[in-house]
Amino acid sequence: MKDVEEKRWHLDRFQRAALYWNNLANQQIFEINKQLLALATIILPLTASIVVIDTIQLREYEVTMLIFGWMFLFLSIISGLIQVWIDARYFNYVSNDSSSRERLWSQDKDNNEVKKEVERLGSIKPFSSSVPTLFQGFFVLFGLLIIMLVAVSILINK
Repeated sequence: MKDVEEKRWHLDRFQRAALYWNNLANQQIFEINKQLLALATIILPLTASIVVIDTIQLREYEVTMLIFGWMFLFLSIISGLIQVWIDARYFNYVSNDSSSRERLWSQDKDNNEVKKEVERLGSIKPFSSSVPTLFQGFFVLFGLLIIMLVAVSILINK
């Protein structure tokens, strides 16, 4: 009876882990990423409208700076999309790993044999890469800084 209880415990544990990781896919870094993406995608067209407005005469260096700011914002958006892709792959990996462990514990085998098979799977990577989010934050920061410098230049020279 003890073996059955232990198997049930492991099954429940890995089912909960799989659900947890699927739920986590919709939170944490994704939320930061989403905020940075929204910021970049809102600022980009707003600042681009400055060029269209006839009442504001931009100097050549201001247009060049705006283009660099837009490039940084565009790179931020690309970095955010890369992070979403990395996170989706990671959470899929963790979910599949939990399902594999659950499958092993649901087999009609001796618990010691199952433990050995689970140990052969190795440990799960503790986290996905957040490097694209760091780049995303860097690109948004520099893009906004450059665009703010252009805005200051326009106001000073008015």
